[in-house]
Amino acid sequence: MNKQNDILLIDQVVSQTNMEQAIAKVRKNKGAPGVDGMTVNELDEHMATYGSAIVRKLKAGTYQPQPVKRVEIPKANGGVRLLGIPTVRDRVVQQAILQVIDPIIDPHFSEFSYGFRKGRNAHQAVARVISYYEEGYRVVVDCDLKNYFDTINHQILRNNLEYYIQDKVVLRIIWNFLKSGILDQGFYVETDMGTPQGGPLSPLLANVYLHHLDRELERRGHKFARYADDFVIYVKSRRAGERVMEGITDFIEGKLRLTVNKEKSRVTTPTQSKFLGFHIHNSTGK
Repeated sequence: MNKQNDILLIDQVVSQTNMEQAIAKVRKNKGAPGVDGMTVNELDEHMATYGSAIVRKLKAGTYQPQPVKRVEIPKANGGVRLLGIPTVRDRVVQQAILQVIDPIIDPHFSEFSYGFRKGRNAHQAVARVISYYEEGYRVVVDCDLKNYFDTINHQILRNNLEYYIQDKVVLRIIWNFLKSGILDQGFYVETDMGTPQGGPLSPLLANVYLHHLDRELERRGHKFARYADDFVIYVKSRRAGERVMEGITDFIEGKLRLTVNKEKSRVTTPTQSKFLGFHIHNSTGK
């Protein structure tokens, strides 16, 4: 943990350099307006007018984000993925926090976690599972988490964050984001669980939550790879796979209070399992 830096964490968040970098990042990423309709093209003028007031509220821990705007993104299978788009200003605040806390938290993460991390990607995750296959692990425990981002338990997430971050002001602002609610077709919906996909902080918070799953899988000595909420475990026999599926399901639902989608989860073979869009389809593992 980085206790020395945590004392002045909020000052690092609101420093002029950090805020300017956050503004530039949000502008570069573009993205749709949130509930207030403000676009990234209006960001510079808005921050010139209100930036000092935003900084004061952040330092006092009184900054109140606006609700996120719910949008539906069509999936290839005919379903939809729900995104929560924060306002441009709230994206700047999230990005400013992310730039400070990510370097503190990320080094604690598992070497088998590949999603939303600097220097890590899906190809590395696929290479990892190919190496398991080549080592003789020919059975896959493919465990699907049902509506993961929407069902994250806020109190568990907060407890996990407090392990890394001691600055109460930063924690309070993150909590305010989690509780800011959703505007869905003009109707306000309170959020007592979940972290909406669409904000800069969401991927890091998702990894913080599932870090305990990684540690449990490591403790049990499993061969696995995880990319966000998509993870697979490689074992040597179907019997071992059934046992692992049962044990990990108990852990996920009991300790993490998430739901395993029984219809999509299965013990299968590498040729039948699709991980990040790839299957292993021949004896060389290519």
